[in-house]
Amino acid sequence: MGERNSIKEAKPTLAGVLTAYEKQVLRDDVLYHSQSQEHLEGYRDVLSFLADRGGMHREYKHYATRARIAGILGGGALYLTDGMSWNDKYDREHFNPSFMPTKRFGACFSASSAESVAMWMLYGGMDGNGAMINFDRRTLQGAMGRESYECGWFDTAGKFQCLVELPADRLRLRLVDVLYFQNQADGNVAVGRSSLKEGRHVMSGRAFNGIGQIAKHQSWSYENEVRLVATIDKLDLVGKVSHVKCVKIPIDFDDAFVAGRVFDSPVSDNEGNYRDSELRGTVDWNLCSGCMKTGA
Repeated sequence: MGERNSIKEAKPTLAGVLTAYEKQVLRDDVLYHSQSQEHLEGYRDVLSFLADRGGMHREYKHYATRARIAGILGGGALYLTDGMSWNDKYDREHFNPSFMPTKRFGACFSASSAESVAMWMLYGGMDGNGAMINFDRRTLQGAMGRESYECGWFDTAGKFQCLVELPADRLRLRLVDVLYFQNQADGNVAVGRSSLKEGRHVMSGRAFNGIGQIAKHQSWSYENEVRLVATIDKLDLVGKVSHVKCVKIPIDFDDAFVAGRVFDSPVSDNEGNYRDSELRGTVDWNLCSGCMKTGA
């Protein structure tokens, strides 16, 4: 029995997979391409590490305006976007580099167990009447197991238009933890995630440039972000790459789910008809204080 326990394989760590990846990037016999390292086995190991962790959270909180949450619940679908409208400029520029043969689409969640005042204020809308869906792992994994997915865009009337429907084996769906980085004065970059006990790992700026699509600046770390990401070969989008802006992910929402896992903002007007936020009665803000009224 003692012999069997001694053979236990050590679990991978962030520092371990990043170190192995960096060694591959910096090898003298490997042609350096400053824009992409996704072809490297080390990069794929980093992504697998983050996907293993991303798929194991108990909670996936999606904060948005009340209208958007109502649209998700009423339409029975979550839409993964190409990132071009995201509020983080670095994220917009790195999530979907144009030189890649694939195109990515994502939706963002917070893996924190507690609600975040900052998330409510940032994503809940100027009027304070936001809402939040606290997805569980089983619901999202079920949505990732469909037979096919529609890819398209939203017209000016806000209606989804399907341009191409792909069988499930033509796209890769993953829940992926996001890394957070801090540039250092010596050109190196500290990379990590607060939920990892091992702390931050320092790597060369050159190696970090190859993983920018799975990282955000440290100033966003309070989000504790995990993403549902669909990766699609551009050839499968049959000449419609620039027109496809989102991927529709159908989700089955039953009454029990809505009653138990959807919450109103802590400063809402009580007309959302969802569960009270755990912060209800403890915080207060008015982002529209002093705003100019339309027509004033």
